[in-house]
Amino acid sequence: MIKQLQAYFATKWPVIIWSVIIFLLLVIPPISIAKEKQFEITHLDKFIHALLFGIQVVLWGYYLQSKDRPVSVFRIALAGAVFISCGYGILMEYVQLWVDRDFDVWDMLADAIGACLAWLYFLLKKRDPGGNRGRNQN
Repeated sequence: MIKQLQAYFATKWPVIIWSVIIFLLLVIPPISIAKEKQFEITHLDKFIHALLFGIQVVLWGYYLQSKDRPVSVFRIALAGAVFISCGYGILMEYVQLWVDRDFDVWDMLADAIGACLAWLYFLLKKRDPGGNRGRNQN
């Protein structure tokens, strides 16, 4: 089962599917649960934006990590994925203007923060290309 998941995340499909999910979530009209808000979590939408785009970069990271590349090339490719993810977040805010949703520069910033946090995760994560789990390989 683990091998199948690793093989699946080594493809581009998780990133493509997640990008479509982001698109759908950001263009559908928000569902109003009730006319009166019983409670409101301050800036919850910003957290959701950061989470959506952070997951997107994590999926890019797992895809790029599955390729046999030197660490320096991986980091450059992942920086490109962060740049693309941030651009996608900006573009989605403009798309929201066309579908009668709120345009918010702070959402763009939240998208970028989520993408950069995921990038930071991969920069700080120890990468073991040989798959050695610390056992003595003599």
